[in-house]
Amino acid sequence: MLEWIDAHTHLDADELYPEREKIISRAAAAGVTTLLLVNSEATRESFERTLECSSVNAKSKLFASLGIHPHHANLYSEELERLLLDQLQKPAVIALGEIGLDYFYSHSPKEIQIDVLRRQLKLSMERGLPVVIHCRDAYSDLAEILRSESKSWTGMIHCFTGNRKEAEPLLELGFYISFSGIVTFRTAEILRDSAKFVPLDRLIIETDAPYLAPVPMRGKTNEPAFVAFTGEFLARLRDLALEDFSRQVRMNFGQLFPGTCTGTV
Repeated sequence: MLEWIDAHTHLDADELYPEREKIISRAAAAGVTTLLLVNSEATRESFERTLECSSVNAKSKLFASLGIHPHHANLYSEELERLLLDQLQKPAVIALGEIGLDYFYSHSPKEIQIDVLRRQLKLSMERGLPVVIHCRDAYSDLAEILRSESKSWTGMIHCFTGNRKEAEPLLELGFYISFSGIVTFRTAEILRDSAKFVPLDRLIIETDAPYLAPVPMRGKTNEPAFVAFTGEFLARLRDLALEDFSRQVRMNFGQLFPGTCTGTV
């Protein structure tokens, strides 16, 4: 069976959490051997749910990433930062995120999003943790902020939706680019062009479950098992054998997060 990774999934979300053990089992049955679980709310409960999911006794390897999403940047406080720092010390945590900018929804004011992003970027450097970045309609500002904080980053741009020009400076800064089920959508021609542009050794795949289920599961609640459809689609797009593509994606994830994918690095 082919082996896949799901580099970004929200098992703490209300749509998935009640069925978390079954969902993790279905992922393993589909060949998804490694999952990065990301919290979905800026609360103690969300952090604890994600960490609980990461401790489920499963055939797949489960890791966690914790951070304050730009949607919740207006909730950032010294107390919340202390809570985050405490949770980042848990053994399952291998990254800080998702953090970033979202100018599409703008649930938090732009200036607050930028301030909270900078704060968390500094925390990631202090803790030596890779970053998981969210960005929507803000790639220019994101690249400028990242470049102003450091010229070299360890991290991934999750659920990338930009074009080649928006990917290029992020690649130059050292980021891996992660593609979700959006790349399979009929209207995603520009994103497919980006997926062909990103160097193969810097490409990662994810579900962003419970959102963005790929074709042919579009319209259903997304779950980690469905990442295989995105992987198969991208392998065809890149004209690669499935085995070669799945191995490369796992190797990329293992390079970004050492020790996560046994036998790949």
